[in-house]
Amino acid sequence: MFGIGPEELVLILRMPKVARDIGRVVGDLRRTSDELREEFLNADKLLDKAADATAPATEAIPATTQASEPATIPGETAFDREMRDARERLKREREA
Repeated sequence: MFGIGPEELVLILRMPKVARDIGRVVGDLRRTSDELREEFLNADKLLDKAADATAPATEAIPATTQASEPATIPGETAFDREMRDARERLKREREA
């Protein structure tokens, strides 16, 4: 039949299912990418708010009497604390 063997015919019949599965995977990857991007953007905003809220309290304390361990926010991970500290350092450098 038109020079198409049974293997090629089975392959042609399965192509719509394969294309649908590939579409689902691409859609899932796109959604996951969007969620991850939103989470990073929201975390950035949350860190900015936390840095702005803690900035007046740290300026009132003289530099010689500051504790060696920075104040922590409940539920804050070590990575979040490092990011907040880095933001505060950058903010102080820009002001100076």
